[in-house]
Amino acid sequence: MKVRWARSTRVPRLPGWATVLVGLWLLLVLAGVLLEQWGGPVRETCLFHRFSGHPCPTCGSTRVVMGFARGEWAHAFRWNPLVALGLLVGALGLGVRLITGHTLQFDLSPRQQRLALGLGLATLLLNWVWVLRTQA
Repeated sequence: MKVRWARSTRVPRLPGWATVLVGLWLLLVLAGVLLEQWGGPVRETCLFHRFSGHPCPTCGSTRVVMGFARGEWAHAFRWNPLVALGLLVGALGLGVRLITGHTLQFDLSPRQQRLALGLGLATLLLNWVWVLRTQA
């Protein structure tokens, strides 16, 4: 594995479809939060949970963001540790990129890529077990 400090544009280019998708999700969550605060019915934003009755691996993401916004870091990590950690690492990486114009790049061999994928999937599965035990 080779890790290098590579020059990049300060502001990353996001695909248009991803921007639209995230924007629509944020509007849906905002509408749900506002409805709930105004005494309306609570709307389930997770389709997996709505149809299966079980939380998905990322369930609790909205509560993680709300917990961070309120300064309740421990609660945020309790809801979904992997999402909370991912948001913090992503924010740190974006901050470093905006300030320095550089990013860390990892050059992995095909074997290392398979190992990283396996570790990532195992981490996602363990996180899902955590979510199922704490939110079900």
